Amino acid sequence: MSETMVSHSPKTDKRVIPSSDSPAAFARSGDSGTVNRTLRLLSCFAEQERWGLNDLAKALNLPKATMHRLLGLCKPLNFVMQDTDGLYQPGLALYRLAGKLASEMPLNQLAEPILRDVRDRTDETVLLTLLDRGELQMYFSLSASPAHPLRYTIQLNRLQPLSWGATARSLLAFLSPQEIDEVIRRAEPSPLNGRPLSADELSAALAQIRQQGYAVSYAERAPEAHGVSVPFFDNQGQVRGNLTLTVPDFRFDAAKLPAWIALLRESAAALTCRLGWS
Repeated sequence: MSETMVSHSPKTDKRVIPSSDSPAAFARSGDSGTVNRTLRLLSCFAEQERWGLNDLAKALNLPKATMHRLLGLCKPLNFVMQDTDGLYQPGLALYRLAGKLASEMPLNQLAEPILRDVRDRTDETVLLTLLDRGELQMYFSLSASPAHPLRYTIQLNRLQPLSWGATARSLLAFLSPQEIDEVIRRAEPSPLNGRPLSADELSAALAQIRQQGYAVSYAERAPEAHGVSVPFFDNQGQVRGNLTLTVPDFRFDAAKLPAWIALLRESAAALTCRLGWS
């Protein structure tokens, strides 16, 4: 993709040299390419979330017409969007890309010692579940098992529906009404035995989860297995995933449930804090 070059006279070019930590500093030389300018534009949203056209043009020292054209390239791909005030902000595609690159592996690293601690204090398997909000699905990202592992296999990094089990419903409960409606519309059957989804049952369960802050389930994703899940949140206060204790029925002791929930609450709060949300 080419771009018309505009020459500057040495007598009239008054461009300000950017500071070393600004997005404009990415281009000390050869800063006229469309790719370079687009990357600099997207980098601005790491400094602040909402921008006017004039402010973006000033920050990157580019003509408003050029800035408008670059924004026009980003908007159809959902890397940039406009709010009701006409200001530009990150689009869903940019959030998703940033989340994938900046959160997933570091998140595993942040969560691993927390999972090990919960495992050692319960002697049960603990899972890190992450939300793929774009797909309205979830996946298991990490697990920590004791010496006596589960009798079934945990499949990591495989997308699964949000309508069944404590792991899924503790995420779904904190999404928007529109997202919840979409999951209900999909009516995905149980991954364990194929039984149909009841919209009324799911809605009632989600309301209870929102009220109490955790989810419990039995034999919804795996046979004869209990799940106890507590969500954690990212630095924007959005639900990002959960910590789940999964216990085979033959070892399940209802008297331990309050202590398990308290431990998961404490651990999820610690992970939320590490992600920047207090």
